[in-house]
Amino acid sequence: MKKLILLALLSSLLLGITACSEGFPDEEMHFGTENKTRPYAVIIDPPEAAPGDTVLVTLYAQTPDLQQLDISWRVALDYDIGLYDEDKTEGRFLDIDVPPAVVDEDGFLTQVFSWVVPDSVHQITSAIPTVLTDPAMIYLAEELIGPEAGSPPAKLAVDAWLKALTAQDMEEMSPIQRTGTWALADIFSCQIRFRVAMWDELHLDVTRNLTVRHTGRLGGPNMNHNADVDEFKLTALHKIDATKDDLEDPQVARTEFDLLPSGENEIPLDANWTYYISTGFHPQQYTSPFDPSLVLQEQAEYRWYFYRKDAPASGHQFYQTEDGEEAEMWNLEEEVRINPASSGSVFRVVSVLRDERGEWKMYHAVPGTEVTERTLRFVDQTP
Repeated sequence: MKKLILLALLSSLLLGITACSEGFPDEEMHFGTENKTRPYAVIIDPPEAAPGDTVLVTLYAQTPDLQQLDISWRVALDYDIGLYDEDKTEGRFLDIDVPPAVVDEDGFLTQVFSWVVPDSVHQITSAIPTVLTDPAMIYLAEELIGPEAGSPPAKLAVDAWLKALTAQDMEEMSPIQRTGTWALADIFSCQIRFRVAMWDELHLDVTRNLTVRHTGRLGGPNMNHNADVDEFKLTALHKIDATKDDLEDPQVARTEFDLLPSGENEIPLDANWTYYISTGFHPQQYTSPFDPSLVLQEQAEYRWYFYRKDAPASGHQFYQTEDGEEAEMWNLEEEVRINPASSGSVFRVVSVLRDERGEWKMYHAVPGTEVTERTLRFVDQTP
């Protein structure tokens, strides 16, 4: 009976919510043509953690001169997206000392450090009010914790109860108690925001958020991992001006290349072929915050970048639209039409993939991210 009440409550909440998404401006995808630093990803692994957990943070960028670049990090322990992504709050800052960045011969920069999530994050955040107001959170706290949670339940009491739970406690619960506990852990959640300031001739601010909740620590099924890329391939369609529809047509002849992560992948040039590059995404399954019996599948959002190794300052546009025109970032999806240059041209191709769980945005769920890179060398066809 309690399960039916919970499902009815969560389902009714869904009817009153309109999902709002934040738009992204066009981004520069062509590295090396201008004398400036271009960050393209910050990955936090895992993308969600419990208070006290350790995460690994990696910054990715392309820069003309590491010696002229100053990088500093800080984290906002109090971050709130506000109602419908408006009125954002960012405060309670901590500076972070990190190891130096490293850069390779093409100016591709990485900076990696580990960081421990403070145990007090849920107490500090303004994203969870001192006295709970979310109806689902109130219901779950009252049913699971009882009078000790307060009336209405207090944030500190729920925080203490979740922190005290162990794996053995979860095993000893009834199935309905365990499901309810996972649901409470899922939505008793906040974000903290990492901010990296990068200075050369210009000032760049890059941010990446981390979800803080007990889902993973308690074995919950909704624990998010960074996006899972399981293939990276190039398809040469034996047809001039082929389209994505032709990729799905078995009657169109093709040659496929599974691109290796190390070394250069040699791709033969043919003026009568059309080339597409793509990554394969293996989505996780998860349950809805409004109905735990509803199983959903992640969606993906793609960003593509490139660097021409043999001629870095070349204005050659590698990515194209379906009409063969120069592409903007917003044109590019899972499968991207590319425009090879002359024989001997070499391109570093970077794909940044984010998994999307739109139903969880109001509960501070941050997308997972993955950076995948391959190097392509285009060569004349062998006679």
